[in-house]
Parts: sequence; structure tokens; C-alpha cells
Amino acid sequence: MLAVVVASTMFTCAQAQAREAIDWRTCPEAPKDHPVRCATVRVPADWSTGRGQVTLRIARLSAADEAKRVGVLMFNPGGPGSGAVGYLTQPQYADQYIGKSLMERFDVVGIDPRGVAGSEPIQCSEPAHDPAVDRFPSDAEGVRDLMAANVAFAESCHGTSAEHLDTMSVAHDMDAVRSLLGEQQISFLGVSYGSMLGRAYAERFPDRLRALVLDGIVDRSLGADELAVDDAKAVQDSVNWFAEWCAGQDGCGVDVPDALRSIQDMADRGELKAGQANVTAREVQMGVNARLQSPGLYPDLAQALKAARQGDGTALDQSDSWGYGAYRSIICQDVDTRGIAARLPELGRTVREAAPALRGYSEFWDIMSGCVGWPIPARWQPHPWRPAAQLPPVLLVSGAHDVATPRPWAENTRRELPNSMLVRWDGDGHTAWPMHNECANARTVDYLITRTLPPPTTAC
Repeated sequence: MLAVVVASTMFTCAQAQAREAIDWRTCPEAPKDHPVRCATVRVPADWSTGRGQVTLRIARLSAADEAKRVGVLMFNPGGPGSGAVGYLTQPQYADQYIGKSLMERFDVVGIDPRGVAGSEPIQCSEPAHDPAVDRFPSDAEGVRDLMAANVAFAESCHGTSAEHLDTMSVAHDMDAVRSLLGEQQISFLGVSYGSMLGRAYAERFPDRLRALVLDGIVDRSLGADELAVDDAKAVQDSVNWFAEWCAGQDGCGVDVPDALRSIQDMADRGELKAGQANVTAREVQMGVNARLQSPGLYPDLAQALKAARQGDGTALDQSDSWGYGAYRSIICQDVDTRGIAARLPELGRTVREAAPALRGYSEFWDIMSGCVGWPIPARWQPHPWRPAAQLPPVLLVSGAHDVATPRPWAENTRRELPNSMLVRWDGDGHTAWPMHNECANARTVDYLITRTLPPPTTAC
């Protein structure tokens, strides 16, 4: 597959890209009758200097009804570590994730972010987690051990963009693709981590956005410690919701608080197995947290807890099963943990008190503890939104019981963005899009097509 080269000597990328065209070709993994097309483009590895190159894989599904075409819609499904191309190359995924209403009116463009999937993925030779290292250190020696383990893992990760995986670099990549497409503006749907990318793009290129939806919002005005404490509370809330669901189901049969205590204790004693391997308490916490992302996974979680009480932790084992190396390599360049190390023991006590069911575990504790000592400094510094006059009206979406991106983060974002509207939906699950709340998703589709925000009183 031929690649378009974005001149590395030109950092705003307008002149070189204006003379180029993307060489769209069939996607090898797509069905023959599926109209999606794929290509590669090259961008600078370091946008600040223009040095180096990284190849990005992109896909486009052209608007099904050209007469009704609105423009280009880009999206990021979260992670970080998840590509977008695969959502378009398979018709069933495109139908489920994007939906026919948007595919009818938009050229939908997916980009595998640098270091991920088809865009020169980061490779790590060491495991991201050493079970012998406590991620909740109780003293200075434990903190030093944790930092040393994080550095060893970071130094085992390699790739052409390994030192430039931060979200602002990805935002520049997005804008390079926009320019190559010949579009003055794009619409963007950012889900979970995609909300971080959407904000980075909005602050750097506000005039190049036609519409912006952020669903499952990370509050980037907060420091790593505040994110970890807030997320711990969200995890405990989600455990409580799962316990309430289980109590109302005839076939569940799990005392959730008791089961979680017992299973984590079993893991500590080496009594929880996946085959011949031990399953650690941290892996239990990750496995439970992963299944709290969607109420559709609650039955699976109930069965996993039943099996774990009998010593079989296979269903809960989350040991580096989904490209965790890329996830950590990216997020550690976006979440600043400098100044956190000495406070880890105190913060650990705080989150354990806030979220006793999983001993203080949350995704953002995992991020914060996993990024302490990271040798590549985070480029993003927490700050309130800097809305520009050119920024379009922004639609924000938040669930009441989101395990990963709690409602207060969306409320704070709404206060910081005067020309925005927050759709609050009641229920559990991480993000409304694409399957957790039809009402909120309908508001998202309507806004993306019309660029008209719903009334301020909208609730779902």
C-alpha cells in the first residue's frame, strides 16, 4: 500500500499536504462488497521539530447518500490503545458503532493512532506489571520499587513514535489527515479517551471543527491524584449498582461484597488460579472493573465470581491480555505524575477508604501508579478549558453511574465551556455511545447532523 508523505520540514503541514492526495485502496480484511477504503499517510514523529516519520493507517467509509452528505466525521473509540480502522472495515462493526444515520450523511474516517494497531504499534518486551511489586506502596521503599518497575517497563517499549505518543501529537496527526482530505472542517466524536483527544484538537485547532461530541469525559483540569480519588468513588458506586442488580436477579446468587472480599483474599494466599498460574488480587480488580463497564456484562461477572469462589480465576484474569503496553505508553505521556511519588502511600489510604470493595482500585489509580517515575515527562499540564471564539457548540454526554468517567467531570467541563450542552443520562455503563442509552445517542446523532444543541433541560 502506497503512503502519502507529509513533509517533515513543515510543521503546520498546510503547504505540503495541499499538493498531495491520499491513495485510497481496498482494505484487505474487508468483505469484497464493502465500500470501505484504506490508505496510509506519513507524518512527523515529532511535530515540534518535524523530525522522524511515523506511518498512520486510515480508513474511509464514504457517505451512503451523497445528496445528503454533511461532511467528514472522525471518531476515536477510546482506550488509549484502540484503533479506529477496524470499526469501519467490518460492516457489522460499522453498523453497530457508527450507525446507518451517520453513515448515510458523513464520510466516516477512522485513524489508528500512532503506536496503535495499524500505525506502527508500540512493542514492549517486558510485562507491564510485576506481581512482586505492590501498586499500593505503604512506604518510601515500596514507592522506589514501584518507580523502578515502571522505568524498566517503559525502557522495554520501542517504536518509531515511542517518545511522542502524547494526545497533542495525535491531534496534529488528525489535522494532517483533515488537510489531506481537502476538508476545511471536520466533525468529531470522542468517546472516553477520545474525549481527551477531542479536547486537545479543540484547543489547538478550534476553527477546524464543525461539531464536537465528547462522551464519557475525562476532566483534564484535574491532577492525577484528583482523578484517582474521583474514579475510586465511581468504582465503588458501580460495584454497589452491580450488587443491587444481582440481588434482584433470581439466577445471580452472589453476595457481591462478601464474594469480592473472599476472592481477593484467596488471591493473596495463592489459592486463585488460571490454569497453573496464580491470579493476583490486582488482576481480580482489573477483571471486575472491566465487567463493570457495561450492564450487559453483569451476568458474565456474576458467573466469574461464582467460579472464582471455587478457586477458578480464569474469567477474571486480565494479565496483559489487550495490548496494555501501548495503553500505558500512551497514557503516561498525558497524565503528569511528577510530585505524586512521595504522596502515594497517603493517597492509597484515601482511595481504599473511598472504594473498599476493590481495595481502592480504579483505572486512574492504575494509571497514576503505573506512570510514577515514567522516564518521558507528560506534555499535558492540567488546566481549565481554553475555549476559543471559533469553537463550535459542543455536546457533552455523561452517565449517572459511569465506572471510568464519573459525572462530576462532565459537570465541571460544562461549567468551563459556555457554549456547550450536557446530556445527562440515568443508568450504569461506561459512555452512552454506542449502546448504553438510546435517548442520549439520538441526541448525539441529531446534533452531529444539524449542529444544533438539544434544549438545556434535556435528560435521558
